[in-house]
Amino acid sequence: MGDFRETRVFVDAIQKAQTPAAICNVLIAFTQRFGLHTVCAGTLPPRGAAPGDQVGHLVLSSWPQEWIDRYVSRGYIFHDPIVKHVRESGNAVLWRDILNDVEETRQTSKMISEARGFKLVDGIAMSFPTLEGSQIIMSFGGEEAELSKKDLGVVSFAATCAVAHALGLRGADRYRDLDTMEKECLQLAARGRSHCEISERLCIDHDEVTHHIEQAKRKLGPGHTLYRLGEAPRLTPREKECLEWAAFGKSEWEVSQILGISEHTAEKHLLNAKTKLGAANRVHAVAEAIRCGVFD
Repeated sequence: MGDFRETRVFVDAIQKAQTPAAICNVLIAFTQRFGLHTVCAGTLPPRGAAPGDQVGHLVLSSWPQEWIDRYVSRGYIFHDPIVKHVRESGNAVLWRDILNDVEETRQTSKMISEARGFKLVDGIAMSFPTLEGSQIIMSFGGEEAELSKKDLGVVSFAATCAVAHALGLRGADRYRDLDTMEKECLQLAARGRSHCEISERLCIDHDEVTHHIEQAKRKLGPGHTLYRLGEAPRLTPREKECLEWAAFGKSEWEVSQILGISEHTAEKHLLNAKTKLGAANRVHAVAEAIRCGVFD
């Protein structure tokens, strides 16, 4: 019997992660070898749930924030054939194997087309039942997924470890305990709105916006997916350096030469920065970094 070295290293890294974003980083660092560069997992909201309440069901997410916003605001989860399939089967399956057997409606066709705009072209999806009887849907995406049947099982194992730890960090789901204004302020902040913009939209004082967001986060706790949304992502010094040079139009090879690192390492740092910023590409990542004040 082997010593399970890689498995133990992965499980240990997951257990050391103290936020949903950190768990996603560990998970994606592993799955990107299969062409899977982003992940989203959550319990199913009741049909017709408002966008804010849908986001409250997220357990893990590194999807681009703009895509999450569009996905929930248009109620795509209630029409997504991938969600419908894994909800019924549970087994890990390639997106393309599901979509090839589905008769596309106008709405699903539009959803798929928009997802591709965020480089969510192919991936895998699966579901897990909880002991309480609810169901967690998990989906990994990328531009080209390359997995064998054995690989599907490997990623399923990694996903199970990640979701289990995320639920442990999350504790009791206190999102439902937030009052309406706390939800509104937190959701708008998560969508990149400034406190001034939120103040104008909700017709409340700027200080009230700050108070509602702080109250919401205090109730949720740092283990909740929404806790850090709306704040500047925490890039490592090297990720920030690579992205700053990318902002000047430097390629991965040029960044590697400037910083004295390998081209592969430069590419990895830029990918991590892009993932943390929820960006669809490098240009989008630079724009998001500027908007969030990462370069300040």
